[in-house]
Amino acid sequence: MYDLVVIGNPTFHNGELTGSSVYAAGTAAKIGIEQMAIVSSVGAKVIDDFIKGVDALNIPEHYVIQAKDKGAVEIHNPSINRNMHITVNPDRINIRDIPDEFLNARSILLSPSLQEINAEFVEWICNSTEALVFLDPQLRKLNSSGRLELIQDFSVAEKTQSYLDVIKPNQLESDLLTGESDLFLAAELIVEWASEICVITLGEKGSLIYDGKDFSIIPSYTTKEIDSTEAGAVYLAAFASKLIDESSIIDCGVYASSVASLKVESQGMDFTIDEINIRRRSEIIASSVESR
Repeated sequence: MYDLVVIGNPTFHNGELTGSSVYAAGTAAKIGIEQMAIVSSVGAKVIDDFIKGVDALNIPEHYVIQAKDKGAVEIHNPSINRNMHITVNPDRINIRDIPDEFLNARSILLSPSLQEINAEFVEWICNSTEALVFLDPQLRKLNSSGRLELIQDFSVAEKTQSYLDVIKPNQLESDLLTGESDLFLAAELIVEWASEICVITLGEKGSLIYDGKDFSIIPSYTTKEIDSTEAGAVYLAAFASKLIDESSIIDCGVYASSVASLKVESQGMDFTIDEINIRRRSEIIASSVESR
């Protein structure tokens, strides 16, 4: 049985393997999760680069779904406001693409890059496994000009009708999902229709966690930001690693915030998870947690 299976397509930034699924799996490897795999749809021209990148991050196992090549496209990311040449694969990951062995897991983390995981797939995963299912929604798509844009035209029918264990939108995504700018109301709505637990990440302001009963406000650890790229993916992987070990929701959030702080003060995936440092940061964060 796997402890964690990460499903989602990678991206390549200037030839370097990246993307939320890669950051999540790479973080899990740094934490020390050994029974773990990443499942991705990858174009034939970059399969070798994908495998080399996965091996370099010490991700124990990978499974490649061969996809059509989309090549390098110029996209605009509104969250960081810069143009980047990125190799992406927006091909959908389909139900038949996932071998049964990856459903035999303690946790499954769905981490799409460009909506390659749709509501039907999420529902199938939730109904086909006993694993804890986590979703990092990543509400982005490529428009007709090959530029990245946020999805803003949601309807109830497009939202998953399954019941996830944890969903982790950021503040903007929670607004887009619910039409509600109030974080507490947005979290309540998300738990009502989609998930046992909602975690809304707030960047340097920390995170808000709602489990259907209580709100927990987890502060971030104050540090110098070098690179916050995919800090949310790092947070969710760390959160998942604690939840599968049956830690409390607050302890999961505190640990995730500590690990994410190590990432933002480092470039890319070049960070080390030092347990002594994590414990020290966790104590500082835990002392300022608020519950409502």
